[in-house]
Amino acid sequence: MFFNSYAMTKHHKRDLVDIFYQKIVNVSRNKVFYTKLNIPDTLDGRYDLLALFSIILTFSLSRSSSKGIELSQILFDKIFLDLDLSLRELGAGDAGVNIKIKDMIRSYMGRQKAYCACFEKDNYMELEKSVIRNIYRNVVKYNNEPKLLVKYCKKCIDKFKDKKIEYFTSNKFNFPHIDNFFE
Repeated sequence: MFFNSYAMTKHHKRDLVDIFYQKIVNVSRNKVFYTKLNIPDTLDGRYDLLALFSIILTFSLSRSSSKGIELSQILFDKIFLDLDLSLRELGAGDAGVNIKIKDMIRSYMGRQKAYCACFEKDNYMELEKSVIRNIYRNVVKYNNEPKLLVKYCKKCIDKFKDKKIEYFTSNKFNFPHIDNFFE
């Protein structure tokens, strides 16, 4: 099975990864991104935000410890297992799902490489270019919205910077509060 690290993981780690995943889903589905930041409320738009926030978390986890690196891989597998199941629920057949998942993984890996390079160098101007290229690719008109999204990403990276694995595995971990952030 392709997603074996999640399926074969002990329950404690799987429970942690499920919590991480739910927090990523919660932040990426926040209406403010779609209403105030002009991100398309489509399957692609939702995937783009899910990828962005999961990359922020896996980047931060991987810097916390070797256990964080392991949890990052399990989280990646969980994400794509869930996307696979979601595509099947939408009625896609096996061949179509396999092709779509491969494309999604390829796009995720490209985004991960670009975004992480920006995070490592604190290069948020370059991150804005990547966000426009990826998340705003189907948006005809936008103003300051990509800059505001990048500002929130920086807030996330700053919040998670230099945190030990215990921070992420505790009940303290969460993405920065988003209500009124973009006003």
